[in-house]
Amino acid sequence: MRNSKGERAHLLIYTSNRRFARFEHVAQIPKEFIRKELVLKGTVREVLPTGELRVEHVPIVKVPSLFRKKPGLLTLRLAGVDMSEAGQQFISKDLRLKNKPITFTVIKVGVEGKPDCMDADITVKNNTFSRTNLNIEVVRRGYARVPQPESHRHLKALQSIPAYSRLVNRLLMSEKVADRRGVGLWERDSWVESVQSYPSQVGQIIRGAPITKFIVLVFTVAKDVLLYGVKLTQETYAVLIAACAHIASGYRRFAVGVDRLAEKYNKLRQRLK
Repeated sequence: MRNSKGERAHLLIYTSNRRFARFEHVAQIPKEFIRKELVLKGTVREVLPTGELRVEHVPIVKVPSLFRKKPGLLTLRLAGVDMSEAGQQFISKDLRLKNKPITFTVIKVGVEGKPDCMDADITVKNNTFSRTNLNIEVVRRGYARVPQPESHRHLKALQSIPAYSRLVNRLLMSEKVADRRGVGLWERDSWVESVQSYPSQVGQIIRGAPITKFIVLVFTVAKDVLLYGVKLTQETYAVLIAACAHIASGYRRFAVGVDRLAEKYNKLRQRLK
């Protein structure tokens, strides 16, 4: 009985201490907080060009301090998205996140060789009544997309981290919206570009049509027949000229032979007389 009371008291003290704790490094965040998907608060102090956020954690219960040192910063990355360069610029410049309050849920600790970085589901507070989930916003605008199923890290996280799986389901819905709207990564040609491309498309269709190919084939065959016919006529004419020359030469020799025979025969007749 005493042991159970002691354990409860220890747990209460442990929980209370954590409520006052200011986390300045990944290793300081209790695994229990990550497993239970507790929502943490923070303030963005720096936005890196890669779209990663450097965040000052704000304890659940603030305690005033006379000698407060400069706090360490946590490095957060948007979970469940492959960010484009346009998305990195959107996060680092367009949104002006510096010094804005955020809430975040840690999804995964230590990403792609960066042990001090965390994948998180991050929501920024715009004003008293308006909040924006950054993970969903970059996907909805077409600045990022959900990792492909072939990604080993993505698939492993889907199977082992329930919070990641639920987040990806929400992101996939936003990705479909971006695809339907044709924005960002899903942008399609404008109607002007489409109209301008029609002549080349029509030309390709005509060139690829069977009737066009047949006409080209007939023309090619006719051209070859005509070309080779002229060449054959020229060669035949040359052969005929050569044959006629040989015949003429042979005829002249035959005529000379006949004349000689006639002359010899006449001489022989004169002797016989």
